Amino acid sequence: MTIQNHGADFSGTNTVDILVIGAGLGGLGAAAKLIEAGNTDIAVLEAAETVGGVWRINRYPNVACDTPIDLYAYSFCPGDKWSSNFAPGDEILAYLHEFADLYGVTPKITFNTRVAEAEWDDSTALWRVTATDGRTWSARYLVWSGGLFSQPSLPVVKGVETFTGRSLHSTEWHDGIDLAGKRVAVVGGGATAIQIVPYAQENAEHVYAFVRTPSYVLPRPEITFSAAERGTPDFAAQQKERRAEWFNRFEVIARSRFPMNGSVIAEQEAVWKEQFDAQVTDPHAREVLTPDYRFGCKRPLFSSAYYPAITAKNVTLVGRGVSHLDGDSIVDVEGDRYPIDVVVWATGFSPSDMLGGIVIRGRDGRELGKEWSTIPRAYFGTLVDGFPNFFLINGPNAGGASVTDVVEAQVNFIVASMREAEAQGASIVEVSPQAFDDFNEDIQRRADASVMVRGNCNSYYRVGGDGAVFTHWPDTIEAFQTRIASDARAGVVYRAPETVG
Repeated sequence: MTIQNHGADFSGTNTVDILVIGAGLGGLGAAAKLIEAGNTDIAVLEAAETVGGVWRINRYPNVACDTPIDLYAYSFCPGDKWSSNFAPGDEILAYLHEFADLYGVTPKITFNTRVAEAEWDDSTALWRVTATDGRTWSARYLVWSGGLFSQPSLPVVKGVETFTGRSLHSTEWHDGIDLAGKRVAVVGGGATAIQIVPYAQENAEHVYAFVRTPSYVLPRPEITFSAAERGTPDFAAQQKERRAEWFNRFEVIARSRFPMNGSVIAEQEAVWKEQFDAQVTDPHAREVLTPDYRFGCKRPLFSSAYYPAITAKNVTLVGRGVSHLDGDSIVDVEGDRYPIDVVVWATGFSPSDMLGGIVIRGRDGRELGKEWSTIPRAYFGTLVDGFPNFFLINGPNAGGASVTDVVEAQVNFIVASMREAEAQGASIVEVSPQAFDDFNEDIQRRADASVMVRGNCNSYYRVGGDGAVFTHWPDTIEAFQTRIASDARAGVVYRAPETVG
């Protein structure tokens, strides 16, 4: 591919064919497959000093993948150094470093570069990208992979400035934090909390666990691997078997969600209840930790350590939200005070803020953030109407249990679209407005029939907690793979240079 400037002034600008924003799991996978397809004129911009995305940011104790690593790692690079099928965060981070080197992505990355804005220029059919320090790039294609879970969700709590203890979001954890002898509050009942609470219970003097909305926590069928097992032919063969087994298991959950299948959901709830009844006997704990919504309405979790930890003698379980901090105490919404030294906000992330403040302007100055103010929308999670030559990785309604399978399917679609543009002599790839609208209307129709909407809960899956579902593909991952490969190209439009504008 050769970029034509058409007379525009790009002096001092770095010019490439493809520019990728983000060097987390999705960005690295996209860059690797694009390079493998022969796209060597590619650059990756990363705000941090190294790769890793959420696995670089999240360093709290017990951080681990809550999807089995056999399914989470890329199918074309399964990794051979895992100590457990639920891999700890440091091993996943090491995997991503090794992955970036192995597939030639590392030399393409410019670190410590936070993107401020990206603007489409119809006259040149190029994207102009500007970093916060003023450096600029121009690219024929722009690929965003900032991640759904890149922006921490921190409640606005009064009294933080006068709190005498330490207050931190889970993403702010570092090795210098010591809970020994401390009174610790852990706020949250989701994926982060179920990993932090067992550590806090083991190490702190006392823990106050604030769980306003409990999760369905299923047993974690963990398998550990010795150093001698890793990297052997048997290990690789077993990885393939486990991957297929877990893929099928999560596909069953997906089929019960979209549309909502009450009988299959009841079977999944029974699996949860077996562990719950065995591990939680205290009446107060049972009341606080029993979900009042259907399985699958929020994110199901895996842990065999959470219920024993949260019901331990040195843990006070509070089934109410937090009102504010005051001096040396945290205060719940009923006004009860709990003296603490540390509060850990295990409150997750805000997918609706996935752009992270980056201003992306498409045709006629349309801003993506404003376009998404009501509901984030995309075509197969990849293309957005009015934003030519712009691709998303894991964009709206492309989520699912097997995130890397989605990325691989998206990149295959992106590569095919670029190749078709080249074959047609076109400079622009975009989704037609009609295909975009029809697709998203169908997505919401199917999402409205799901347990995510009908299961009686608020969740980050939905706009504002109770609006339209914008995070998930409302079907199986296999259906996504099939449809993006066979149906998606029908909605793509290719334009030659003379028709630009």
